[in-house]
Amino acid sequence: MQQPQYKSNFEIKFLARMQTSQHMGILLGTILLKFIITFMAVNLVSTLIPTTTAIGFAVNYILVFAVQVISSVLNVGASFIFLKSACSMPSTIGDLFCGFQQNTVKILKIGAVIAVIESICMIPLEIASAQYAEIINSIPLFSGGNANDLSFFLAGSSVNSNELLEAYSILSSASMRFYLIMFVCSAVSLILTLPFFPAFYMILDFPNWSATTILKKCFEVMNGNKLRLFMLYLGFIPSFLLSIFTCGISLIWVIPYMNMALTNFYLDIMSVRNKTVNS
Repeated sequence: MQQPQYKSNFEIKFLARMQTSQHMGILLGTILLKFIITFMAVNLVSTLIPTTTAIGFAVNYILVFAVQVISSVLNVGASFIFLKSACSMPSTIGDLFCGFQQNTVKILKIGAVIAVIESICMIPLEIASAQYAEIINSIPLFSGGNANDLSFFLAGSSVNSNELLEAYSILSSASMRFYLIMFVCSAVSLILTLPFFPAFYMILDFPNWSATTILKKCFEVMNGNKLRLFMLYLGFIPSFLLSIFTCGISLIWVIPYMNMALTNFYLDIMSVRNKTVNS
């Protein structure tokens, strides 16, 4: 008997484009509401817990981590809406909060595992961010608020060209180092969390499974599919780069489209797995 074949990433993206066009309203609303809730929670923590001291920084980091874990409940709700849309089923924005009506503790356990991996991967970026801020503040040209004062440059300042060149050299070097570290940390985080990709979908499809079982099944399902998923992610890099020229406006389409493609990727690997088991 012929073994079932996976869809190509091209086919998955083609299908996702059509589905995104059909359900754009609910998909965009889901992404925006989830972002607003998470953004407001993180900013509330940053406002209440300043990072000017070591203790403040530690408390802030822990609370932001907690927000990241709790947001996994919203990720389950978002996955539910995208799954419904992919299957041509009606959904409402209220489905975003369906995770609070299920085994929330199980969701938080899985979210904590993923958040720990992501947080560890981002430690070098946190250190680099602090060092980057120190370098910027150490440049005399940018200290004392001069960098934000347009009249400082237009009214003829006492800064000579050598000082400008030196400041630019330091700034460009520090910026390149910071963005390189950010790219490496993001890439490592993505690679290490690829095996956990199906987790939030599986919570919905297999509500009787424990958190440990779901994590184990994720590794089984993703065996041989991690490279395909990684290539699917890479395929969206040009779309994100092009969004720079639209001042980010095109992200209104790109982000729902990418999430829909990821949902179809999950449905594809589960369909092939089920057919293989049945055969």
